[in-house]
Amino acid sequence: MKYYHELARLFVLHLHNGQVNLASVFFTLTPETITAAIGIPNLGEQWNKGQHVGKEHYEPYIKASYQRQISRVFPFRYLQDTYAPLMKLIIKYFTCEGGFSCLYTYHVRLLMHFTRVRMMNLPYFICRNIEKMATFVQRKPLPQ
Repeated sequence: MKYYHELARLFVLHLHNGQVNLASVFFTLTPETITAAIGIPNLGEQWNKGQHVGKEHYEPYIKASYQRQISRVFPFRYLQDTYAPLMKLIIKYFTCEGGFSCLYTYHVRLLMHFTRVRMMNLPYFICRNIEKMATFVQRKPLPQ
């Protein structure tokens, strides 16, 4: 599958209230349209990056020696070695981030989903992230 950077940029720049108009073609961004486009079921807990994940949910994934030191952001080395390969996949391919030095609440929440401990609604999560990204990109001035 080929990725078109300019088209993706235009989509995000023109996204307002879940609607995009590109060259007189109208798109609607919702969890339902994401489900239809990529086939991921629109089921599970509706969760986004801003929501709280209690420390009790982190504990099964953290090395025992670091249990008392965890917070919303913590070093990757605190993660149990068993989960490190899956977490690297989540960070690199699902959240499209490059650094592996720190883990955030949403990384652990995605790990909980992919280890089938607490299922989340991925189309909802993706939709909210695209909307959040669009707001950030639209505020940023375009390079001249």
